[in-house]
Order: sequence, then structure tokens, then C-alpha cells
Amino acid sequence: MNFVRSHHRLALLVMLNMIILLRCVPAPVEPTKPVLPTLVLRTPMPVPPALTPAPLPAVTAGRVVQEMTEKRETLSIEQIDNLLSSFFPTDTRPSQYPVDTYRIWFQTRNEDDVVVQIQADVRFPRVEADVEEFPVFVYGPGTTGVATKCAPLDEQARGCNWGDYRSHLLSYATQGYITIIANWQGFDDPDRTHPYFVAELEGRVMLDAARAVYHFFEHPPSDDILARPAPAIFLGGYSQGGHGAFSADAMAADYAPELDIKGIIGHATAPDVERLMYDSPRYTPYIVYAYRDFYGDQVINIQDVLLSNLVSTFEQDVTSLCIDDALNHYANTPEQMFTPEFRNALYHNQLADQFPAFKEKLDANYSGRVVNGSVPAIILHGDADSIVQLHTINKFVSQMCQAGKSVTYNVYPGVDHFQTRQCSFVDTLQWMEDILGGNTPVSDCVIVDNADEVFMRSESEYWYEAPGYGYRGSTHWTWTVSEEQEEDCWAEWRPVLP
Repeated sequence: MNFVRSHHRLALLVMLNMIILLRCVPAPVEPTKPVLPTLVLRTPMPVPPALTPAPLPAVTAGRVVQEMTEKRETLSIEQIDNLLSSFFPTDTRPSQYPVDTYRIWFQTRNEDDVVVQIQADVRFPRVEADVEEFPVFVYGPGTTGVATKCAPLDEQARGCNWGDYRSHLLSYATQGYITIIANWQGFDDPDRTHPYFVAELEGRVMLDAARAVYHFFEHPPSDDILARPAPAIFLGGYSQGGHGAFSADAMAADYAPELDIKGIIGHATAPDVERLMYDSPRYTPYIVYAYRDFYGDQVINIQDVLLSNLVSTFEQDVTSLCIDDALNHYANTPEQMFTPEFRNALYHNQLADQFPAFKEKLDANYSGRVVNGSVPAIILHGDADSIVQLHTINKFVSQMCQAGKSVTYNVYPGVDHFQTRQCSFVDTLQWMEDILGGNTPVSDCVIVDNADEVFMRSESEYWYEAPGYGYRGSTHWTWTVSEEQEEDCWAEWRPVLP
């Protein structure tokens, strides 16, 4: 056993393996399995009790408002191939089915258990002869904003590209999946904004969207609809949508026990709201606004978080800027976004001491807070993702593994946040097909009973990483040439030596 401890004036080089990278290829490949570091916390945080709402009556949850159903389009295989040629960077699987798209409204419930109606797009294979069953893929969209004009389903009508969800969900529907993507709560209500990263409401939307699929096909709006949903559901999502998928997974057994969920899929998943601010400060205005609006002003004072030049127009900016404009409006460095007090608390793990009410809500909405070990998951992430960085995903995967969940973990070299769905498309299909074929997905979780090899380090903004170099392909380092800071940069490495 080796033990290394260093203060901020000393150079420290610690190497360990974090990931094994996969190539982004257009055809199915055998995934290379990352070796995950054992997660060790200096002071383990107690897991808060699960928030599991009572099951909703079948008469309202997921019920489609049939008189509001509208057919949007029918696309031939040739038309789909033309659309997908601009969505995918390289050739991918050829389309298999023409696809019908319907816009529906279905019922879910808000935080007060009041029934609300939200929009969704259902896409499914168009079959001509006999009734045929297809698995269901419920998908959560990524961040688009909080204002009603930023509703994910409106991106095409507004001429925006917040995720090109039309092309993305067509790519699965043409391969033989019934897909549904819904607006999050708040987007279809002109009197409120979207409750951004509120796990319970995201979970309700995902699970009630799955219910809505079955209700839609119980009473199809046209006699030429011959597709039917099989009793097999996958929950997936991109970025914020991945947070929603894992939140739904955690509450499914209590909220929607009748649903047969086969797997959870996370594309560039953002599981941890606190770490999203840490990794990408420009998302903080959305988070702070949404939590103040949803939980109350006492949760956090905006003047304590953002610099004064951002406070004066805070509400106007947040409620008018959709994500494409917000990414250009806000800086992505903590020095240009945060007050010194909040920056110090966020980057030195002191939110619980200095902003306890805010920290409590952040922890309550962490999608790894409750782990459903009975449903397998696949995490697909790019190593060039600067919005949700690898250290955040590594921790999330490690925690799920330690809670007994089977996790397939694929990391793609040179792929950023916005290209992960495209580069992982074939791997995602193959993973679902393996499960549907009765196979047990390969888990990349490594169980170490005695924690023989351990790496721990302090939470500090002065740590740097150089993936791909050093022992097992990763290097952590820190240094200083100035006066000693008011903190220690420490690390412990306990390798297994030959």
C-alpha cells in the first residue's frame, strides 16, 4: 500500500485509470469496457428517504385526450433516409419502416396532484398488412429553456435546433420502435414556467407518457394504424432527459408498477444538478430561477449566487432566452458568473454549510439518490463533453454499480455533448435488441469487496486531469507557484502492487 499526501505548494501527480474509450463508428461494434475507479467518500452522505408518490388512478394517469389528437405526418423510407443523412455524421443502419407521427395530449399530475395536460409526439412504424407489435421507447428531451416558447416540441415550428428530436426519434421509429417524446410540465401552461430539473415531475411525465402510448393504441384514431405496443418499455433521455429517465426508473415500482420497463438509456446524461453548475456555470440561472419558483424564494437568494451585472435582468433573461440564446448570453466560467462566496462554496464542497436550503433541494433532485437495481441501464457519453464532464458521470456510474444496478458504460473519444446520441445510435439499438432477445446485458460494474485499490482526492478547483496519459490512462495533477491558498489539495492512492 502506498500513501501520498501533498499540500498546495507541492506538485502532485497521481495516475489511475478512468475510462477505456470507444470509437464512434456507424456499424455495431463490440463495446470496450471502461474500468471504473472504486468510489470512496471521505464523509459518506446519508441517502435521503425516497419520495414515492401514491399510484395515480388509471382513469387519469396517461389518459389521452382523444379529441385533441392530430396526425402530423407520414414519411416514406426514402424521406426518412434523406432527413437522417443530415442528422448522422456518417452512414448508419438503413431505415426499415415508413413512419406515422401523431401529436397527442395526455394527462399527468403536477406537484399538487392536480391533473394537467401536456403534449407529446408519438411516432410508430407504418405497417400495411397485419397487426404487428413493437417495443416502446419513451424519450426525455434535453434542456431547451424554461419559458413556454422554449417547449421542446416547438423547435421545428420555431426554426430552431435544440436537439432535432424529430430526426432523432424518427431514427428509432423506422427501426421498429414506437417512440414518444413529451414536453416537460410547465411548457404547455401559459401561466407558469417549466420546473427545471425537478425529478418527481420529470418521472411522472416519463411514466405517464408510457401509459399514454398504450391508451393511444387502445383507441387508434385511424383504421389504418396496425402497429401495436408490445409489453416492453425502454426509458431514455438526452442530458436533462437522461435525468428524467433515471428519475422515472427510481419511482416506477410505486408510481407505475404495471409498466414492464426493460432498460434505461442515458445519452450525455446530466444526473447531478449541483455538478451541472460545477461543470457548466451558464446553466445556473435556469436552475436557480426554477428552484425559487417551484420551492419558494427562501431556497436561495439570487444576489448570493450571481454577479451583480447578471442580477438586474435575471428574471427577464431567464424567462425569455431559450437554450440556444442562453448559451451565447452567459459566460461559462465561474469567475464571470458566480459571487466569490457562492463560487467558494460550490467548488469547495461547502454548499451544505453556506446554502443549506439550496443544497437540500439539489440533493433531493439527484437522480442517483434512489437506485432501482432491478432494471439494467446503459450510459453513453463523450470524453469531450464539457457540459457534463466525465468525472461527474464516473461518480454516477460508480454509485449505481455499488447500489447493485447493472450498467453498461460506453465512452466515445472526441465526442462532445451534442454528438453523443448520433455516435452511440448503433450501440443503443444493439443493447435494446439484446435485451429484447432475452439476453442479459453485459455489466461494466466491477465489484471490489475490500476496496483493494482506492483513489481519493479533495474537492478543489485546483485539480486538473489529463485523460489518456499515465498509469491506466489517467493523470490528476495540481501545482502552485503563488502564495498558499486557504485550502489543502490532498489525495490518497492505495494501489494494488504486484
